[in-house]
Amino acid sequence: MMNELDNQRFNEAYSHFENGKYAQALQGIRDLASGISDPWEKAELLYHEVIFLLEMHKISEARQGVLALNKTIAALIQSPTDGNEFDLRISLPVMARHAEIRVTSEEGREPEALQLIEDFVSRYPKQLSMPEFRTMSDEITTLRGFLLGNSGRWAEAMPFLEQVPPPEAWRSYHSYYLGRCYCELHEYGRAKEKLVEALNLGLPGSWAGKAHYHLGIAEYQLSNMNAAKRQFDLSLKTADEEFLGNSRIWEWLEATCRNLGLSGEAENFRTLRTGLPTKTKVN
Repeated sequence: MMNELDNQRFNEAYSHFENGKYAQALQGIRDLASGISDPWEKAELLYHEVIFLLEMHKISEARQGVLALNKTIAALIQSPTDGNEFDLRISLPVMARHAEIRVTSEEGREPEALQLIEDFVSRYPKQLSMPEFRTMSDEITTLRGFLLGNSGRWAEAMPFLEQVPPPEAWRSYHSYYLGRCYCELHEYGRAKEKLVEALNLGLPGSWAGKAHYHLGIAEYQLSNMNAAKRQFDLSLKTADEEFLGNSRIWEWLEATCRNLGLSGEAENFRTLRTGLPTKTKVN
C-alpha cells in the first residue's frame, strides 16, 4: 500500500488525466514511480502509465510499457487466479491483460484484440464483476461490440453494446455503432435515433461522414426521401474518399433522386455510378 503522501500524488496525477491534461498526468505518475521501490506498487503505476500513454496516442511507448508490465508480473506471480477481492496478487494480471487488449486494439490488430477479450472475460469473471473493475468491465464490453461490428458481426455486437453504458469519451462512437447494428438488422427507426444521437454528441471528422451515409439509408428505408438526400449530400462533404469510393452512395443518391422526381440529378448519379471502377461494397 502506498503511504498517504504517495496516494495524494497519485490522485493529483489522475485528476490531471481526468481533466485531459495527459502530459502532466504522465509526468506525475512517472515521478511517483521513480521514488517507489516496492515492485507491486511500481507495477500498478506502470499499468496507469500505459493507459495514459494510450490517451496521448503514444502507442509504441504503450506497447513497451505492456511488455515491461508483463515481465514484472511474471516475476511476481507464478499462476494468476480469479477471485472476489481486490488484491494486487490477484488483480495485477487483470490490469495487465486490460492494458494488453487496449494496446493491441490501438495497434489495429483487431482480430487478436477480440480473441484477447474473449479469453479475458472467461478467465476473470469474478474480478470483472467487482465494483473496483466496473469501469474496466464496461469498457471491455463496449470495445468487444466495436470490434465485432468492425468484423461485420453486427448481430453479435448489438447485445454487448446494449448491455452497458460506454465510457464517456466513447459515447458518440457507441451511439454510431448501435445505429449501425440497428441499420444492418433493418430496424431503421432505432437506427435513425442512434445515428442522430451520435452526430449530436459530436462524432469527429470522417466518422460523421459515415454516420450521415448510414442515416441516409435509414431515412430512405423509412420513405423520408428529402431527409435521405440531405444526409447523403452531407456524407459526400464529410466522409473520406476511401469510404465513399467503397460505398454505394451514388446508387443510393440515384434511387433517392428518382423517388423525388429529380430525373436530371438521378442521371448524373447514374453516370457517376457506372463510370466508376468496380468497388468492394461497404456495409
